[in-house]
Amino acid sequence: MPKASQTLDQENNIGNAGGLLHSLVPRAQVFYFYDQAQQCIWSSDGAEDFEIDSFVADLPREVIDKLIEKDETLRRTLSSGRTVLTLPVPGDDNAPAGLLVALFSKNDGKSSSFNPKVLKGILEPAIEMISESIRIGTKIRDLERSVADVEKELEFVYAVNEKIHGASGRHSNLAELVGRSGRYLGINYSVLLIPSKRIRISATHSSWKNVNRKVLDRYLVDQLMPKLDGQRKPVIFEIPAVGEESSAAEDGYQALLCPLLDKQGNIEGILAQLGRVDHSKFTKNDKRFMSHIGRKVEYVIEQSFDAMTGLMNRSGFEAQLHESFGALTSNDDSHQIIYLDLDNLQLVNDTFSRKAGDEVILRFARLLEEDLPKSAVLSRLTGDDFCMLLTHASSNAALDYANKLRKRMLSLRYLEGDKSLQVTMSVGIAGFDRNVDDEGSALTTARMACEAAKEHGRDRIEIFDESNRSVVRRFDDMQLVAQIQQALDGDEFELLAQPITCLSGESTNPRFEVLLRMEDGEGGLIETDALFSAAERYRMMPQIDRWVVSNTIARLSAARAFVEEQDAIFAMNLSGQSLGDNEFLKFIEQEIDRSELAASSFCFEITESAAVSNLKKAKSFINRLRERGCQIALDDFGAGLSSFAYLKSFNVDTLKIDGGFIRDITDNRISESMVAAITQVAKVMKLKTVAEYVETEETRKLVSDLGVDYAQGHIIGKPVPLDSVLCVTSKMKSSSSG
Repeated sequence: MPKASQTLDQENNIGNAGGLLHSLVPRAQVFYFYDQAQQCIWSSDGAEDFEIDSFVADLPREVIDKLIEKDETLRRTLSSGRTVLTLPVPGDDNAPAGLLVALFSKNDGKSSSFNPKVLKGILEPAIEMISESIRIGTKIRDLERSVADVEKELEFVYAVNEKIHGASGRHSNLAELVGRSGRYLGINYSVLLIPSKRIRISATHSSWKNVNRKVLDRYLVDQLMPKLDGQRKPVIFEIPAVGEESSAAEDGYQALLCPLLDKQGNIEGILAQLGRVDHSKFTKNDKRFMSHIGRKVEYVIEQSFDAMTGLMNRSGFEAQLHESFGALTSNDDSHQIIYLDLDNLQLVNDTFSRKAGDEVILRFARLLEEDLPKSAVLSRLTGDDFCMLLTHASSNAALDYANKLRKRMLSLRYLEGDKSLQVTMSVGIAGFDRNVDDEGSALTTARMACEAAKEHGRDRIEIFDESNRSVVRRFDDMQLVAQIQQALDGDEFELLAQPITCLSGESTNPRFEVLLRMEDGEGGLIETDALFSAAERYRMMPQIDRWVVSNTIARLSAARAFVEEQDAIFAMNLSGQSLGDNEFLKFIEQEIDRSELAASSFCFEITESAAVSNLKKAKSFINRLRERGCQIALDDFGAGLSSFAYLKSFNVDTLKIDGGFIRDITDNRISESMVAAITQVAKVMKLKTVAEYVETEETRKLVSDLGVDYAQGHIIGKPVPLDSVLCVTSKMKSSSSG
């Protein structure tokens, strides 16, 4: 049965389970089924989602094998904030049939009520139905194949597939395809030639070791390749003897040439098999075999090269990096990576059109290909990011080449009517040698250097230097991002609570600020500044805030008796990035509703700088939560130059005085005066005040004398695990009641 028919049958069979899936888990937005090749076969809404496709395609084989072997689920958060839950679907004899993927909104996926194990159990009936449908469909197709009178050909194809088993979309597999196909057919000289992509891969039998292969390649490209125009199947050419024999290749032979087509159906290269070792003629089976191999090569090319520019893509480039590491000849030898990013492509898109931006990308690619060194490998990684590998080169050589590129960039100007726009690029350079642990880290450092070039003014070149702290800090942040995502997906953060005490004694209800901590994997904790620096730089704060809100409210709900009887208040910090998230407010409201706790139990702390920078959204956010009964604290108050001017814009309950004034208040009259002024204004506006970083008894007494309402700091109480606070206080309450 043709592959398209198989896919259609699978889609129909799996589609029958669509209604059951949504009835079992109505919270899921969409369900998808991916086959063993990690290709999407079916989706419940019939629409493509490239983010989901990329997520599944990038899943390592060992991760998928572990899911199937242990019958586990995999939960991940996508860059869009949505959550995916991946479940294995068994086939015959416990072999994997594919993966069922459920997509949830970022609100549902981050809710504390989201439980992958429970969802897996609920979905089991539908998974069994899908598995059975696939098994039945497979058996039907097998029966249809057995009826057809093509047994010999099928055995032959299976034998070929076994020979080249394991070929995937990696550039390095091209050499294996060329070598194995040549050995299978018993060929003197096998060669893959794709001039536009600078690809030449060959394998030579010992009988032709003295043949001039460069002459043969030129003959193939200049003379025979044009004759394949319009052909889709392999063609046999008779190469006559050349006068008196002086080499094995001049004795006359057959050439079997397989045309390689691009997506438009144009010939972009050939896979050639020249001469059988045993001098036998090529047969129809050989042509069929080469047609099969040709499609494999086209698939590898498609997976390894960018469709728009024809340059190597990220997958192919990373494979090339790995191979180049083995080509280093000594401890003094090094390769260089040049990372290039167009500075103002978005401006071209916004000013002219997306089509204009694509044209600029194509022109930039052609400019990079001009005078490309023979030792260089060029790639379009994604969007307007390009990368070049210069093998066996110094950083000075890479810098000289990058400077030449910058001069040629003067010609890259987009014109339309009377409008024109000069396009520039930022460049980062990083080298690697035998001393590096992972050649892939050089790609990361080159990108970091490129980002530094953009931050330092754009249209410039930066070479990675470990003494450049801005580059190193950004590199450190990137290392933390993966740990943060793992902590989010695995609920591995720790919530602490620090008490806030009323200085006048007028209020006895407990108050706490909820704090977030993350372990470093070695028994210690990640520094808070480093954690939030990385999260803010890579815009992960909304995910973190969702985790904190959901998990804090869930734990307070579990200790409802204590929270309600003591009228306890727990403050949670929110970032400026979350204020800009249109769905975050809705998420908070949903979590409060699920908890069934009084909204007055929750206080949300927003820094003054975040509120001012998102003035309109902050006002709406604060007013909405205040209407529900939540309390709002303006954190780090007084740090801004216009704090009092903005204060009347925000309907808050509490001012948390900036810690910079409290730390030195006993020694600095200016700090004391600022705290006194903030306190007086707060009393006029009927707002409560909190002094943070109260570390000594002298400081506590002074802020109390100045009229500050509440104090927070180590002398008041150190942060302790939130669960222990709820446990201890609940026991104390029970004891006092008894």
